[in-house]
Amino acid sequence: MTWASRLLDGAEPPLVLDVRGAAERAEGFIEGSSHIPPAELARRVDEIPADRPVVVHCAGGHNSSIAAALLRDRGRADVSDLLGGYRAWLTLRAPAEA
Repeated sequence: MTWASRLLDGAEPPLVLDVRGAAERAEGFIEGSSHIPPAELARRVDEIPADRPVVVHCAGGHNSSIAAALLRDRGRADVSDLLGGYRAWLTLRAPAEA
């Protein structure tokens, strides 16, 4: 079990926020994640709980960095950016080669 699996399966998991576009999300997503496309985030920020850690991700890191800054600016104190985005997540979740 990876550190990411332990974190997401823990007693108080963070909210995972996918800020990719709909077409990218349709290709795959982190199970249990919420989805708000980047163009909608500013007007939908109230959907993100202020009392829960948030991990934001996009495809590679650029949009999630902007989204994390927006969330912090809007009062969400515990916001992290998944470095490397969804591609990095897939790499971390891939089974090790024998």
